[in-house]
Amino acid sequence: RLLVGAPWDGDGQGDIYKCRVGPQNSSCAKANLGVAAPWLRGSAGHLGMTLVDSQDGGFVACAPLWSQECGTSVFSSGRCLRLDGELRPVGSIAPTARRCATYMDIVLVLDGSNSIYPWEEVQQFLGNILGRFFIGPAQTQVGVLQYGERVVQEWGFG
Repeated sequence: RLLVGAPWDGDGQGDIYKCRVGPQNSSCAKANLGVAAPWLRGSAGHLGMTLVDSQDGGFVACAPLWSQECGTSVFSSGRCLRLDGELRPVGSIAPTARRCATYMDIVLVLDGSNSIYPWEEVQQFLGNILGRFFIGPAQTQVGVLQYGERVVQEWGFG
C-alpha cells in the first residue's frame, strides 16, 4: 500500500489517497478525511502536505497552513491529524492553537422612556455598529441595559 498526500485537493483543504500498488493493477481511493475532521471544513490548511508513519502502526497527516481566526486576526498555526492503520482519525495535534482572547466588553445603555423614535431605526443603527465586531463567547461580548422608571428584565444572557 502507498499513501499519497494531496494537499491541494478540495480547494486547498487537502486529503490523502490510499493506493494499492501491484504488478498488474494499481488503484487509489480518497480517504475523505474532511468528513471525519470537522476543523478541516472550509480551511485551506493543505492536509497531506506532511505525511509520516507513527510508531503505533498509524500515520500523522499535517495541514501546516491551517489557520485559526480570532476576530479579524488570522493565525496560521498548523494542525495535524493522527490516523490509525486504516486511516481512521484517532485525534488531532495542534500545539500552537490557542483560545482567542476576549477583545472587549460592550454595554449599550438604552433609554426606556420611548424618547428615541422610531425604534426600528434604533435597532438598525445598533445592528450596523455591532455588525463590525466579532461577537462570541471568547471574543467581544455585548450587554444591553435599558433604563426607565421601573426595573424590567427583558431577557437573560445565560
